Amino acid sequence: MNPIFAVFLTIFRLKRTCPECKRDQVVPASKRLESVRCKFCGADVPPRK
Repeated sequence: MNPIFAVFLTIFRLKRTCPECKRDQVVPASKRLESVRCKFCGADVPPRK
């Protein structure tokens, strides 16, 4: 696999969109399966399905 493609795929999997403010953020890999707080508005951002 192309290393650049692998980086983009990893970032895409860790990117989430806040349901309240609709802004995107990248979460740490360790929090991939957990809900996190939006760093912009403080709302809970659920994990991707």
